[in-house]
Amino acid sequence: MKTKQAIAVYDLHYPKIHKPTVKCFMEMVDDVQPEIFLFGGDQFHFDCISHHTKQTPIFRTRRSYMNDIEGFEKDILTPLEKRLPDNCEKIWIIGNHEDWEQDLINEQPELEDAIGHVKLLDLEGHGWTVVPLGHAYRIGKLYCVHGEVLSGVGNQAGMYPSRKAVELYAGSVLAGHTHAPQTFTKVSPVEQTNKWQGHISPIAGNVNPEYLRNRPTAWLNGFNRIEVFPNGNYNYYPIIVNAGTCSFGGKIYGEK
Repeated sequence: MKTKQAIAVYDLHYPKIHKPTVKCFMEMVDDVQPEIFLFGGDQFHFDCISHHTKQTPIFRTRRSYMNDIEGFEKDILTPLEKRLPDNCEKIWIIGNHEDWEQDLINEQPELEDAIGHVKLLDLEGHGWTVVPLGHAYRIGKLYCVHGEVLSGVGNQAGMYPSRKAVELYAGSVLAGHTHAPQTFTKVSPVEQTNKWQGHISPIAGNVNPEYLRNRPTAWLNGFNRIEVFPNGNYNYYPIIVNAGTCSFGGKIYGEK
């Protein structure tokens, strides 16, 4: 019996990335050669098209949208795809930040087909399975979602978004969006062997971006490793990046 190896990266928020976290997950991809790689949403920050920045043109500098697209392809996508094995299953979940493209098209329909990161990056041509916002992708018995439904305004969720995730999806689920990792376990009082867990992923982006103005948060940098059994059961490991490094199975990744 052999498990499938999966690596899941959430909330990269390019170009507001946390470079040590990117370095760590790239090194782990080199080492593990996973059968599954998942981007869990908010790969882009896209403040250049955000409804939050309409009245603040400092965030909407000339050509900033295409700079984000081209920069992501050069800094993240191409190096990652070179590392992934040919048979790797590649999943791209749309986050609420990427969905701002559709908001813009709704306001300016003349831009339809002129913008859209899925098309511009040719994700489907590169073998990525694109999952729309609000939908889930299953890795074994684990539902993977972005997690925007777990919060109200912005990413200000309640105290236990992992608990809300289990109750909302009625199963085990991995979500991001709120950036503060946690896990909650739910068990049926009449069926003790049936248990579900909700997991909130750490963030691969900057945990102190300028728009927070140094507001304290529980955000932690990192990503996720998942081992899937043939029957769909899984083991989930949040990988936390601290001082530029992380570890798994006794091996250290990142800055040496």
